[in-house]
Amino acid sequence: MEHIGTRNAALNAVPGKLELYRDKGGFPIVETRWTCVVNETEDPINHEALSDQVPEGVTIEPFQDALLPAMSEYDLALVGYDRKRSLELNCKEVDSKSLVAFKEGKCVGFGTIKISCHKCGQVGPLYADDAAVAEVILRRLIVSLPKAKGFAMMTMSSNSPANDFIKKIGCPTTEECPRLYRKEKIEVDTNKIFAQWDLNFSPY
Repeated sequence: MEHIGTRNAALNAVPGKLELYRDKGGFPIVETRWTCVVNETEDPINHEALSDQVPEGVTIEPFQDALLPAMSEYDLALVGYDRKRSLELNCKEVDSKSLVAFKEGKCVGFGTIKISCHKCGQVGPLYADDAAVAEVILRRLIVSLPKAKGFAMMTMSSNSPANDFIKKIGCPTTEECPRLYRKEKIEVDTNKIFAQWDLNFSPY
C-alpha cells in the first residue's frame, strides 16, 4: 500500500472477507447503496433474448481513433477524471471489440468485450445514458466475438436493467462483493453503469 500514499483506493471484498479488509486492511469505508454482482458462465448464452432495436436518433458505431475524444468526454463526465489513455488501450487490446453510441453527434454510451484469461467473453465497461441503448450495445458486443467460450460481466446491484439483461441471456450470478474504500466513497451515476471496468484500472 505504500505506493498509493495518501490517495483514495477501492476494492471489492470477496464473500467472507469484508471484515478483514474493513477492520485490518485499511479500507474502513463500506458502500451501503449497492454491491458488485459477479455474473459468469462457461456455457453458451442466449444473446438473441436481447433487443437489437436501436432507439430513434441513435447510431452505434465500431470504435475508431476518431471517436476517442467523444468517448473521453462522456467518460470524464461520468466518472469524474480523465482516463483517455486507458480508454484507448482498452479499445485497442488484442481480441477485443468496442462499440460507441451517438445521438445528435454526441456520445451517449460505449462498451467493450474482450477474451478473458478464462477464454470467455468479458464485457466491461458498458456505459450508457439509456437502458435501451445499453441493451443493443451488449447484444452486438456478444455477437462481435463469436470465438468466446462463455460469458462474464460485473454489474451493480442497484442497476436493475443491467441485471435484467443478465437474466435474459441466461448467465448465472456467482457472487456479490461489497465495495470498500480507503478514504471516501466515490460518487457516480450508477444508472449509467451497466458493466464495470476491470477494478485494476478503475473503481467503475
